[in-house]
Amino acid sequence: MNQVAKVTEERQAARYDEPANQGDGLLGIIERLASNKNMDVAKFEAIVKIRADEQERLRRIEREDRDDTARREWLAAFSAVQSEIGPIFRTNDNEHTKSKYADLADIERVVTPILTRQGFSTTSAPVPCELAGHIRMRLTLGHAGGHEKIYEDDFPLDAAGSGGKVNKTAIQAKGSTQTYARRYLKASALDLAFMDDKDGNSNTPPEEDNVLDQEQLAQLRKAIDDADADVEKFCRFFHIEALPDLPAREFDRAISMIGQRRARA
Repeated sequence: MNQVAKVTEERQAARYDEPANQGDGLLGIIERLASNKNMDVAKFEAIVKIRADEQERLRRIEREDRDDTARREWLAAFSAVQSEIGPIFRTNDNEHTKSKYADLADIERVVTPILTRQGFSTTSAPVPCELAGHIRMRLTLGHAGGHEKIYEDDFPLDAAGSGGKVNKTAIQAKGSTQTYARRYLKASALDLAFMDDKDGNSNTPPEEDNVLDQEQLAQLRKAIDDADADVEKFCRFFHIEALPDLPAREFDRAISMIGQRRARA
């Protein structure tokens, strides 16, 4: 036999079931056991299960790490959004209550560019609702990093005016309710503050209408929590929609009132 033939013969591949051609580690053990006619089937099944459980554990850890990273990115971006969003001016007149309100367009005009710049997107859609005469709306606030938060609530169909008389068709009532719901869900999710437009929608509100800064707002929330006070009643008392709407000039009085309530408790 010549040298070339000998080299070729020596390099012939081993059979698949020969140990020299099998992998190392747990997978290699499984392969060798599977090729063993005298193998204990119960032990083999136990080893396979251990392998599957280990792979699932590693996949779960990877998912948790990705989810945690995405959640942290969401929180960091949301903090940046809140630092940019100022008060939303109420530019529309409510003829029934003789007051002003901010409609969905007022909100979108301010918040959408900021959300987009920070990697957020929002979607709103009705979802099944079991409460008769209501529509359930869902707002999804998603981030480019992969994390999202979902907000939803039930809203009564807006079919009648302030006097209780039906003034809309069914489709008009549905559309009006969905628009109303989108506005309130987004305001709640973003913790928006609202104020009247008394100077032609100026970017700087009049001094007497300055809203709370972040430190004052944090103090107010802590005081309310410590006193176990009802936030909704507090807002009704001061004629505001949410805590960030409280005028700065009312801050000291609000803190004093909450302190008195806590002392009486």
